[in-house]
Amino acid sequence: MRAIRDFVRSSWIGRVLLLPLRLKMALGETLPTLAKSIAWVIGSREHHNFTYELDPLNVRYLTSFIAVVTEQSYSTIEGYIREIEHDHELRERIVRWSQSAKEKWVTDPKARFGRRIGWYAFVRATKPKLCVETGTDKGLGTCVIASALMRNAKEGFPGRVLGMDLNPKAGFLLQPPYDQFGALVAGDSHHSIQALTEPVDFFIHDSDHTPEHEAAEFELVEPKLSPHALVLTDNAEKTDKLLAFALKTGRRFLFFTEKAADHWCQPGGIGVAYRPQK
Repeated sequence: MRAIRDFVRSSWIGRVLLLPLRLKMALGETLPTLAKSIAWVIGSREHHNFTYELDPLNVRYLTSFIAVVTEQSYSTIEGYIREIEHDHELRERIVRWSQSAKEKWVTDPKARFGRRIGWYAFVRATKPKLCVETGTDKGLGTCVIASALMRNAKEGFPGRVLGMDLNPKAGFLLQPPYDQFGALVAGDSHHSIQALTEPVDFFIHDSDHTPEHEAAEFELVEPKLSPHALVLTDNAEKTDKLLAFALKTGRRFLFFTEKAADHWCQPGGIGVAYRPQK
C-alpha cells in the first residue's frame, strides 16, 4: 500500500488517477450549497438583506465572543441569547407586520434573526442609554434592539435606539410596543450622526458598505461616543475600516464569523471595537 501511495504522489499518472477523488471532494462541498440555492430561489421572496438562523454551534461561538467583549460570564450571555431565540411574541409580530406591509412580496413571512441575536445580547449585557443603527431597511434589527431595551427598562435601565436610513419609508417593522423604545431618522447617516446631541453607547454601521462611507461614519461618531461605547459593523469581512478605527482610537478589535444553519449565503458576521469595561 505504501508503494502505491508513493507512486500516486510522485507520478503524473497518479495525479490523473486522483482526479475522480478530487472531483468528489469538491462536489461534496459545493453541491449542498447549490441545492440550498435552488430551494431558496423557489421558496424565498428576499432579494437583499437575507434572513436566516445561525448554526447551533455558531450560536455557542457567538455567545463566547460576546462574553469576552463584555467581560460577563458565558452563562449570562447564554441566557440573553435564549431570551431572543424564544421571544415568540416578537417573532409573531414580525410575521404579522411583514404580511401586512406593502413590501410583503419581497419579505419572507418568517422572523429569522441571524447575527442580530448578537446585537440583542450586547444590548442586554451593556445596558446602553442610546443605541444608533445606520441602515435600518425593514427595521428587523431595530426591533431586536428595541426588544432588548424593553427588557432593560423593566430592570431599571432605560434606553432607546435611533435607526438611520436614507429611505423615509424604512423601518416599517418598528411598531407598538417596540416604537416606544426607538425612532427612525430619515436622511444621510453622516448628517444624522453629526446632529446627535447625546452620548452614544452602542453604534452599529449597517448602511452604505463602501469603505469611504463606513470610515466617515466612524470618524463622525467618535466624538459622540461614551467612554466604553461598543462600535459594531456588519462589514468587517469586506473592509478593515473598523479595525483601523480601533487601532487609531486605542480600542480592541474582534471579529465573529457567522454560519447560517440552512442558507446558501454565508455573508459575514460582527466586527466590534471596544474598550475593556474594567
